[in-house]
Amino acid sequence: MQKENILELRNITKTFGDFVAVDSVDFELQAGEIHAILGENGAGKSTLMNLIYGLYQPSDGRIYVTDREGWRRRLRAKSPRDAIVSGIGMVHQHFMLVESLTVAENIALSLGQVRRGSAGNPSENGAYKKALGKFRFKKEDAIHITEALSEQFGLTVDPGALVRTLSVGLKQRVEILKALAVDARILILDEPTAVLSPQEVEGFFTILRKLQADGRAIIFISHKMKEVLNISDRITVLRRGKKVYLGPTGELTARGLAREMIGEEINEVERSVWVGLPNPYESDPPDSVLQLSNLTVLGSRNEIAVSDISMATRRGEIVGIAGVDGNGQRELAEAIMGLRHSESGTVNILGTDPKGTKAVRQRGVGYIPEDRQTTGVIASFSVTENLLLNVTHLENTARWNVLNQRRKQNTAEQLIADYDIRPPIGGIPAAALSGGNQQKIVLAREISLHPDLLIAVNPTRGLDVNAARYVHENLLAQRNQSKSVLLISTELDEVLLLSDRLFVMSRGKLIEATAQRNDIEALGLLMTGQTHKDFGGNGC
Repeated sequence: MQKENILELRNITKTFGDFVAVDSVDFELQAGEIHAILGENGAGKSTLMNLIYGLYQPSDGRIYVTDREGWRRRLRAKSPRDAIVSGIGMVHQHFMLVESLTVAENIALSLGQVRRGSAGNPSENGAYKKALGKFRFKKEDAIHITEALSEQFGLTVDPGALVRTLSVGLKQRVEILKALAVDARILILDEPTAVLSPQEVEGFFTILRKLQADGRAIIFISHKMKEVLNISDRITVLRRGKKVYLGPTGELTARGLAREMIGEEINEVERSVWVGLPNPYESDPPDSVLQLSNLTVLGSRNEIAVSDISMATRRGEIVGIAGVDGNGQRELAEAIMGLRHSESGTVNILGTDPKGTKAVRQRGVGYIPEDRQTTGVIASFSVTENLLLNVTHLENTARWNVLNQRRKQNTAEQLIADYDIRPPIGGIPAAALSGGNQQKIVLAREISLHPDLLIAVNPTRGLDVNAARYVHENLLAQRNQSKSVLLISTELDEVLLLSDRLFVMSRGKLIEATAQRNDIEALGLLMTGQTHKDFGGNGC
């Protein structure tokens, strides 16, 4: 039986100047379905969602939504508040939470966007009804609302906990509760599993199925094919702003979906394994590039974020560190790069102990930070300027300490083409690009210099299958050119695919887990810190 459409997009087009981001797209979301949207970076997915959520307005076309009374009406969302009032909620890839406030206070803030019941009422709790009509919330009311929502939807979380103390998985629950608090019947989820462990993903999917059973409709945006095939009912594929495929989940394989996204066949990268093969370093062991000795680093709240870590990387290998976000990975990378003071221990790079970021860079170290928006690019700078924000690039494009404009332009154009940065316009600000294309700027700037040591933190977060494959090829090329790569990633599949040696980081500790690389369950437990005592090894 055909379900009713709760959301319809008809001939939606969005242009930015001469650039067509969304081109005459039709889309239907049915009540009670999970509808996945796939596409390359720059394919128009984020723009389309922003049109639904009121962050952008269409250049052409119409959006219709079925309201709570069952009437189909045109949606003219001039802001997210208009979308929320219409029953649309969005959980962004980068959480929109106030870290210094409690869970209940964050949910109260979301309720502050709608007043006097205009967003409906998902709970029969009296405190909920009473609070919606107030200008200010009492602390007790906010706690009661949070408890009622948590119980109703099975999203257990402590209302009084400060958000900054929560795990990534719990923060995601808070984001979903914020949307449910205003009775969102349509949930837009942007890369919702990007920072979750395998166990957390399974728990998250259980939550989505409960919401689906409750009649909610979910738009699921992800680059993870296995997850899309696992959780969705239907799949829409966008390519360069156009809809190129719509079908039930299972009609196409992951490879077929990738072909629809890219427009051609792509092959997976393969890591050559030295075991059983001629090892070029068998008679002459590779030099140590990075050596960490008893390294301890404090976090932003003076807690121990990295605890007594010792490890080494060598030329011609990729050392992978897997783990759920927030377990010391960022602090470890920043300590190696000289961006964060080490409480104790040493960081040795190519036989020296460089002090400060400039000295580390001068030792031939490249760095892909985990947060492209705050430390990867300068949003107000142009794409060209961001591509050259590296001492080596600047030196290569300068003559007598003056930038050669032609050389600068040629360098930027080459990097834009090599890394498929979209739109391919060097003069526009980085802020105008999607998150995935901002990430490509960082990758182009760092990998193109072929550093002796590359610190890559979540290098493919937010990237489509083709772009991720290109990154993987470049990381393997570094390794095969006798460079050293330290790959720190929350994507367990990525670490397993690329790394020669594997570690897991949990609660600031580093556990060698190369022997467990074929046991996903064991690795997942290690990532959540549940079985440290069951596995030996701490460093190498």
